[in-house]
Amino acid sequence: MRPRTLASALAAALLLCGAAEAAEIRVGIRLGTPSFRLRTDGQVFVRDLASGRRYLLVERSPYEITPVGGLVRVAGETLGPEISLEPKEGDLGVKINGVFYRGRLAVKAAPEGLLNVVEHLDIEDYLEGVLPVEMSPGSPLEALKAQAVASRSYAMRRLTPSRDYDVTADVNSQVYNGRNNVNGRIKTAIDKTRGQVLTYKRKIVTAYFHACCGGHTASSTAAWGENVYKPLYGVKDPFCSSSRHSSWKLYVPERDLLSFIQKQGSTALSLRKVRVAKKDKSGRALRIAFDTEKKTHYAEGKAVRAAFGNSDFRSTLITSVSPTSGGWLFKGRGWGHGVGMCQSGAAAMANKGRDYKRILRHYYPGASITILK
Repeated sequence: MRPRTLASALAAALLLCGAAEAAEIRVGIRLGTPSFRLRTDGQVFVRDLASGRRYLLVERSPYEITPVGGLVRVAGETLGPEISLEPKEGDLGVKINGVFYRGRLAVKAAPEGLLNVVEHLDIEDYLEGVLPVEMSPGSPLEALKAQAVASRSYAMRRLTPSRDYDVTADVNSQVYNGRNNVNGRIKTAIDKTRGQVLTYKRKIVTAYFHACCGGHTASSTAAWGENVYKPLYGVKDPFCSSSRHSSWKLYVPERDLLSFIQKQGSTALSLRKVRVAKKDKSGRALRIAFDTEKKTHYAEGKAVRAAFGNSDFRSTLITSVSPTSGGWLFKGRGWGHGVGMCQSGAAAMANKGRDYKRILRHYYPGASITILK
């Protein structure tokens, strides 16, 4: 998840003032694609926005959609620069790459002969595609409810009317997978928290979350340089210690570390020591020092993590770095950026009998739960 923009912050403030009634969100599900194939499940209409004409696609049939000279072509028929695919309410809609989408799909010709596909849907329906992939559907119900409120809050903060879409379907926003893998527990978690968001001083909180904090959540300032406010300041967390994500280790060959610092301007040919030079209050590495045969090279902790892969280099909460077998062994705790709710800790709290409101109070101190009207 990425930091909010000024436009989205203004949109969130307007929502609390009652300027928006229906909470619709626009999800960029395929951006900059050369073409795509879909399959209809039930009745799906195609509307050509330029001419206003409306066509009915054949049910349970495949179609290819391609760009042609700044226009959109469907099944060999060239239409205008933007079309709308509109499934009949109650049907599964269309299937793209194995994923069902039931919202209205805006397909627009983009520069360089590409297409942008954006789904328009109610935010509560959107959450049904977020929760199963952002948190295990088998998680305790109170943890799922906490996730529903956090994800709804995050999404509402990202509403940006000046753009063609509000969020993407990947980790740059929060992962969204259409209407796949929705079970009764997911629906219950969303229904029981319908319309609820986290607020602080009458503004919706950008409710970040991550897999495991490793014992202390991070501040948004340390993670991204944002101006920190109380709900995202970071808290101690004793609940995730038993998580399988609570600790990690990664071996990195010395040649790869040298290549990394050389790309940043170093001319070093060997490393004498790798160490954490500066930490934030949660213990995460803000700067990592590479002591070489020439001089010490410094790099941001988040830059080192990104260079070696966020899935392998699981966090910047580094506990030790030691030389071994022609390389360096990094050990650490947690998984993710560490800001906001620790999902492992939330599940542990739910298993101990804490309800979702208490979970949210712990991870977002000072925030209130507000029901959007």
